[in-house]
Amino acid sequence: MARRRASRPTHYSRSARLGELLREILASELAHLDDERLDLVSVTGVETSAELSRATVYVSALDAEEAPAALEALEEHRLQLKQAVARSSAVRRVPDLVFALDPSISAGERVDQILRDLADEDE
Repeated sequence: MARRRASRPTHYSRSARLGELLREILASELAHLDDERLDLVSVTGVETSAELSRATVYVSALDAEEAPAALEALEEHRLQLKQAVARSSAVRRVPDLVFALDPSISAGERVDQILRDLADEDE
């Protein structure tokens, strides 16, 4: 069994490293797209499949009512975003991009609302 050196940096899975690289590239590219539906959209995370063929890109929209339009805009710009990843990275095969709203944002808002409701009941 090989021992790990103390001076060696922590190793992350290949899919986690690719996900972080994609998040950085896509966030940068979103800032350059000229589409008003994407003005208040940010990339919150990317999960890649184990075989690195598919990447789920989680986004959040500041205005929840504009989220469906933002997802539609991302679908329209999918090819352009995939080309940006190909240009900016050294991956052999760029994974298929699938866009989804980040569920943690709405879950956090729900918890916040529950806490506010409990505080109102105590008063």
